[in-house]
This record gives sequence, C-alpha cells and structure tokens, in this order.
Amino acid sequence: MTTWTSISNAAVAVGGIPSSTTVTALRDNPSAIAEASSGAPVMVSGWHPYDKVTIGDGKTGLIYDHAVTGTVPSVVTPDFVDGYEYRVLALGLRHNAALIGTDRRLQLEAFKQTDAAYRLVRQSEQGTNTQDFGYHAEFYFPRLESTSHFVMTMTYRNGAFSGQIDVDSAMYDTPAQKILRARISFTGDSIAAGKVWMFRRREYASLP
Repeated sequence: MTTWTSISNAAVAVGGIPSSTTVTALRDNPSAIAEASSGAPVMVSGWHPYDKVTIGDGKTGLIYDHAVTGTVPSVVTPDFVDGYEYRVLALGLRHNAALIGTDRRLQLEAFKQTDAAYRLVRQSEQGTNTQDFGYHAEFYFPRLESTSHFVMTMTYRNGAFSGQIDVDSAMYDTPAQKILRARISFTGDSIAAGKVWMFRRREYASLP
C-alpha cells in the first residue's frame, strides 16, 4: 500500500525548490488516497462513515451502541448535510416488550424539514423481544428540495432477511422540501439492544 505524506505549505511555496520527499509525496499521494492509506483524506464519492475525515482517524459512523448508551426510546441520526446521500445500518436491535407473545415492528421515519414533522418510510414485520431486528436504508438525494424523495430499505429479523427490498417512492409531499434526518424506533416500546451506524457519499445536485 502506498504511503500518504502530508505536504506543508512551505514545501510548495513560490520560489522554493521541492525536495525529493515532496516530489515523492506529489507522486504517491493520489494513489494513497485511492488505496485508503492511513492518514489520507476520505474519498467522499464512496460510502464512508459520516464523521470520518481521514483514514485511520478511528471514526466508524457508529451513532448508537446499546452497550454504551443503554435502552432508548428511539435512535435519531445526526442531521443530513447538503451535497451527500446517506445510508443507515441497524443490526441486532431488540425491543423490551416484557409480555410473552407481544410483538412489535421496527420502523424507519424521515424528518421533513419544512413541515418539521416525521413521515413513516417503512415498518418491518412483527417480532418478539427475543428476535433481532435490522435495517439497511439508503436515502437518495435527501437534501434536494423536492416534493418526492426515494429511500431503498431492506429489513432483517432474527438474523435473516425478511420482507422485501423496497423503494419507497410514495413520499410525495407539498410543499417541496428537504429531508433533514432519520429516526428508528419500535412501535410501542424502546430499543433495548443492538447498534446503528450512518454512512454518506458525495452527490452534487443539492450543493449550494
């Protein structure tokens, strides 16, 4: 793997004579970025943790870990930023309904910025508090001001695929607006296990 080398402003200042180290860095750094070498900037055109800036900075995109945070009513993502699409991955989520035979659904909602209200995107099949639930959801151009937004979702239950791969194209809302964030929760109960991550990638339609 090619080594990433940071180049100081002084090393490339007008009138300066580049050293062999600087010239080598200018040659190798593009490859280091493509290879995701430690210290290199993140290639924002591909999926990466929403909070990661450089390779090796320790950021993973983890926004909820029950082992750290404990039981919560819901998991709300950080706000979406113009110029990016977003992916939410939730694994091993369980609700805390104590009654035997009590089933709950895992639901995903999108926050409409102008209306300042959540809209249901998808609900999973029902399951008990002994089953693991999960989501894989991709928000396409959520920061593009529009009357429609598209989200591809896949749901999991008890470690296996359940339900259908679904593209929710029914998000027709007036007025045109942006999606600001997402929320994951169980119907009627809290989230009592599991982890949630958020990733993003560059898009250009919604840039200022």
